[in-house]
Amino acid sequence: MKKKIMILALLCVLIFSGCGKGGEVNNNFSVIGDVEKSQGETHVLTLSMRVPETLNPLRNKEETVDTILKLIYQPLLAFDETGKACPSVAESWSFSGDGLTLSLQLRTDITWQNGLPLTADDVAFSIDTIQAAEEDSVYKRVLDYVSSYRKTGQYSIDISFRTPFSKNLAALEFPVISAAYYKGQTDPKSQVNLTPMGSGPYAMKAYSVASEMILTLNPSYNGQKPEIETISVRTTGGAETDVYAFNQKMTDILVADAGDAGRYADEGAVGVYQFTSNQYDFIGFNFHRDLFQDKNMRQAVAYVVPKTTIYDNVYLQYARLTNTPVSPSSWLYEENVAPFEYDSDMAATLLKNVGWIDKNGDGRLEKDGENGQEQLHLTILANEENSARRQIATKLGDELTLLGFEVSLDILPFDEYQEKFIHGDFDLVVGGWQMSSVTNLYDFFGTNGSLNYIGYQDEQMDALLKTANEAVGEGATLLAYSSLQKRIAEELPYISIAFRNKAMLTSHRVGGEIVPTEENIYNSINLWTFGSEKE
Repeated sequence: MKKKIMILALLCVLIFSGCGKGGEVNNNFSVIGDVEKSQGETHVLTLSMRVPETLNPLRNKEETVDTILKLIYQPLLAFDETGKACPSVAESWSFSGDGLTLSLQLRTDITWQNGLPLTADDVAFSIDTIQAAEEDSVYKRVLDYVSSYRKTGQYSIDISFRTPFSKNLAALEFPVISAAYYKGQTDPKSQVNLTPMGSGPYAMKAYSVASEMILTLNPSYNGQKPEIETISVRTTGGAETDVYAFNQKMTDILVADAGDAGRYADEGAVGVYQFTSNQYDFIGFNFHRDLFQDKNMRQAVAYVVPKTTIYDNVYLQYARLTNTPVSPSSWLYEENVAPFEYDSDMAATLLKNVGWIDKNGDGRLEKDGENGQEQLHLTILANEENSARRQIATKLGDELTLLGFEVSLDILPFDEYQEKFIHGDFDLVVGGWQMSSVTNLYDFFGTNGSLNYIGYQDEQMDALLKTANEAVGEGATLLAYSSLQKRIAEELPYISIAFRNKAMLTSHRVGGEIVPTEENIYNSINLWTFGSEKE
């Protein structure tokens, strides 16, 4: 253990000191004196990111670098903690009747750090830059949704989408960059692309390659000025180094799975701010098997899923229970759906109504079939690396056994688990999806959905999915998603369990209104406060 800590300590020293390959790394923008001075100042918030290949946000490929660059650049559209679009560079917008074109009016009072105004030319140039960026750049998927644009004025632009989709707005959360500043800068590692120049709350004052970046308040920013005037961003080698740096009080912020938060800090030494992640957990039925074609059977299983026990003992309350595949933190979440709260008596009644009875008193349910007496047997598939899924499978298996099922647990390494899931070799599966702001639920529940491994088919569901996908405007979208979620909760292609939480851990110096989101952990940094002493 001591050896591991010493290695981590050495790794941190090497990374924070900015050692490059052969000691030859150089950047003319580096102001090493300022960087070194900042490390001893007490009013400096210290963050971390990986070593960037570029600091152009639209050519960048690294997520932690993207998170930091959000402090320097403003997005075309912003999104609040419920996922609803908010003004940013664009102050207003409206869709065409067919939902294919969005007309945006830009703010006229935004200027770049160099004093030039931000205009529609910059938005157009940003889309062109995404088009030219490499396939694994952070914002490349914007082009899965955006097909073209047309400037309609100095501060107005029309953006056209490939298909009408109710979540097209979410594709416009990309940072806007300056056309005049970045024009012709095709090399991600050029001097300009390593010297960010934005319109956001912070500006880069200094950068020591592979060591540290210093951010200070941007005097030309026209939003609410943050109280924190200076930020030091240290480059780290990975998540393990982030943990070490935070525990050694080298950095002020750490993001982790909420259930792991207690491992990363001494009790009372930090603030813990939970937020709902995009990790959705569910129990899926195999509709290729006759057993679950009957909705009564699916409902019987749903009634004995011990959600409260799972919440308390599996997630340790670090999750948001859900009855639909839409996050409970989303503005689209429908609360008024069939909840199927735990009721083993109701489950037993449903099974009896479809002919499953313990005929010989052995505690197992039987049913007369075409080939004689049938036994009620099923397998539950889960992957062994995921502790939560293993525990959920075990607890569900115990409940179904008490109900009269003969249950086999199929707990496998992930590769084998995935193979069986994709090819429908299971009765029940405990699974999870990493959702996003542009997740298309048709993929999971549509008759021809690309991720519909459970084999679910329902014409009414297909129609509701189509309506939800093509809804235009907040009112129509909210209504469509309400109807869709009610159908999903009633039909039970999945039994929705929870969206897991993440947590932002802060040092004792950080306070104020801290509201991290999955898309932007520094979402409310303008409202943070900061102490002056390090312990």
